[in-house]
Amino acid sequence: MISSAPAKVILFGEHAVVYGKPAIAVAINLRTRVYIERNPKSSFTVNGWPMDDAHHAYIKKAIEEVWGEEPLKITTESEVPSASGMGSSASITVAMVSALLAMKGKDSEEKIARKSFDVEWSTQGRASPIDTSTVTHGQGILVSFKKERNFLWKIERGGTEWYIHHVEIPPLRLVVGFSGVKGPTPKMVEKVRRFYTWNSFARDVIEEIGKITMAALEPLENEDYPKIGELMDRNNKLLTILGVSHPKLKKMIDAARKHSYGAKITGAGGGGCMLALTDEQDEVARAIREAGGIPFKVSISKQGYRIESHL
Repeated sequence: MISSAPAKVILFGEHAVVYGKPAIAVAINLRTRVYIERNPKSSFTVNGWPMDDAHHAYIKKAIEEVWGEEPLKITTESEVPSASGMGSSASITVAMVSALLAMKGKDSEEKIARKSFDVEWSTQGRASPIDTSTVTHGQGILVSFKKERNFLWKIERGGTEWYIHHVEIPPLRLVVGFSGVKGPTPKMVEKVRRFYTWNSFARDVIEEIGKITMAALEPLENEDYPKIGELMDRNNKLLTILGVSHPKLKKMIDAARKHSYGAKITGAGGGGCMLALTDEQDEVARAIREAGGIPFKVSISKQGYRIESHL
């Protein structure tokens, strides 16, 4: 079995989604691919090495959640840098889960999204379904805490309900800039939580991020790139107020903005990645590189998970 899944970036709503506000994420055309063969006379291996918790946590948990049969020989390839905010763990998880369910003849988009979220939740201790649902579905999704137009499925866990919706995404030309600094997601989430708990201004900022996310739906559907860029810039200012920027992210955003409709932090911040919407991908990539970042020229992946071969 050969299966693949895309990476993802968050366009709007990071951090605010933790407090019941909506977020929009899109799948991008960097992919992770897995090759799986039955290996009944041996043991589970990954890229020629024995499978272990330290190096193959998501793969091992996917096997525990979905497979429960004879050993497998697993080979992986990925274009997605780890710990960058582009959903590398969701990408490998969805690729694995979709392949294993297809081998059992039980794959469906919603089932893959649910099982993949189970894997991320179990592995990370806590998670949101935004990454795994985006990577499974492709294109764009809105995650909110009530049912909206273009509803796909609802996921519940730990007393929280997430409503997942399809979002019509135009052919955005994006450049992701990786700072090279691994973004400490738990640390950034805790930093915002303290600010949110003790300061009413922070709560107002979170509320405004939620409003920006919902305001982005119409310009996304209408291909109104200047408006999308304006909202990205506003979102970035609010994330900066929350304290999740980083000097390298700011430098890359400032450099990219000269050739972009808008640019912002994407993901938890404190390192990780920024994102620019542009018609001039080469110029933005050059600007990011000169600012010390690693650029990725990307586009929207209309397809989420993909079963590429069933031998």
